[in-house]
Amino acid sequence: MAQAIYYLNGRYVTEAKATISALDRGFLFGEGLFETWPTYRGRPFGLREHLARMAKSARALGIPFNRSEPWEARTKELAKRNHLTDAQGAVRLTVTAGPGPVNLVPSTPRRPTRLMLFRPLEPGLIDARRDGIRVHLQAAGSGVNVGMRQLKTLNYLPAVIGKVEARKRGCFESLYVLSDKTVLEGTTSNFFILSNGRLLTTPIAEGVLPGVTRAFAIKIAERLLPVREQRITIADILCADEMFLTSSTVEVAPIIGVDRRRIAGGRPGSLTREIQQQYRKMVARRTGLSVEQLD
Repeated sequence: MAQAIYYLNGRYVTEAKATISALDRGFLFGEGLFETWPTYRGRPFGLREHLARMAKSARALGIPFNRSEPWEARTKELAKRNHLTDAQGAVRLTVTAGPGPVNLVPSTPRRPTRLMLFRPLEPGLIDARRDGIRVHLQAAGSGVNVGMRQLKTLNYLPAVIGKVEARKRGCFESLYVLSDKTVLEGTTSNFFILSNGRLLTTPIAEGVLPGVTRAFAIKIAERLLPVREQRITIADILCADEMFLTSSTVEVAPIIGVDRRRIAGGRPGSLTREIQQQYRKMVARRTGLSVEQLD
C-alpha cells in the first residue's frame, strides 16, 4: 500500500517525514487549532467558511494564519497524491503556535506549524445518514469558559472521552449535558430538534461551536419552517418530533434514539430527509458535481 502523503510547512511529504519539533507548543500545551472540511471527488466544500473560522480563532490565540494562501489547490493536490479523487474524503488542517520555550508564555515572533492530512470517509457514515443514529447523553465538564468552547482548539480530550463513551453504549455520538439539564452540542457536531412545527438549536451564546454545517442547515431550514435558537433541555429532546445532527463529514444525520429511548418512533423524519436532500443539492452546486457523483 502506498504511503499517505501530507502537507507540512510548505512541502508534500510521506508520513515518515511528516515530523514536528519536540518543542512544538501544540504538542506540549495544546496551543493550536484545527479545521476539517469534506471533499467530494477531491473538491473541497465549505472551505471558505472553515478558513474564516480558523482565521478568527487564530487571531484569538495570537497564532499567525493567512487564509488567502492556496488552500483549495493544496486540498486538490493532496487528494490527487493520496489517490482519493473518486470518493468522499476529508482534509484536516492543523495549525499550532510552533516550536517555542517550555513555559506558558510563548516567545515572539511565532513560527507556526501547519499540517494538512487527507483521510477517506469514516466507515459507517453513509449508513448513518440513511438509517439514523443513536446518541448518548454525556455530562459536560465546566473547566473551559464559553469563549474557549467556541474555538476549535487542540484541547480535544473531552471529545475523545465523549466518543469513546458513546461507542461503549453502541451509540454514534455523545451530546454534552450541563448540570441544569441543558443539552449543548455533540462532541464533533451540532444538533437540532423539531418541536411544535419549529426547528430549534442551541444558541452560539451558550458556548457551542459555530458549526459550518450548522449554518448551512439553518439557511436551508429557514426556507421550510420557523427556525429558532434557544436553550434545549433533556426533556425537550425526549419529546421531539424529529432530531438530527450536523457536521462537515457527517453532513446531516437523523437521530432516532437517545441512549435507550427512541425518538420519533425510531425512524428518520420527513423534515430531516428534506434538509438532507437540500444540503446535498447545495454541495453539488458549489462543487460543480451532480448529486449522484457525491457518493
